[in-house]
Amino acid sequence: MQFKWHLLIGFTISYILIHFFNFTPLSGLIIFLASWMIDIDHYFWYILETKKWNPLVAIKWYMRTSPKYQKLSIKKKNKLKKGIFVFHSVFFMLLLAVLTNYHKFFFWVLIGVLIHMTVDWLDLFLKREPFYCKLFPCYTIIRNKNKKELIEL
Repeated sequence: MQFKWHLLIGFTISYILIHFFNFTPLSGLIIFLASWMIDIDHYFWYILETKKWNPLVAIKWYMRTSPKYQKLSIKKKNKLKKGIFVFHSVFFMLLLAVLTNYHKFFFWVLIGVLIHMTVDWLDLFLKREPFYCKLFPCYTIIRNKNKKELIEL
């Protein structure tokens, strides 16, 4: 899902929660930030794959590569490695769920993450792409063996 949609949807849902469900502005802000900031793991994955740290270069790479990737057939996409996105994982969501017992902050972050993931899952479903890369990093690592680097695209 494009970053702009995560921003727009996260903002809209946070606004609705504040104005119609009596969430505080602080909780709405945390939900909004969490709804798109979990994509930082895309940047971490880029660093691990390329050994380059410049975020502007990473953004340019994503903007150049994403349209190429989207035009590939499902068969060709399956020959490429998938990204490892730890903040999109079931384990991260479970960790947040456990931490909600200790502070409300984690509940708000979890809501933001679930907003983000719902949009991502819908996007993956519509594009007929597998869900595992955004849920199970360990499986993705195993599946990536002997696959072509996305960086090479």
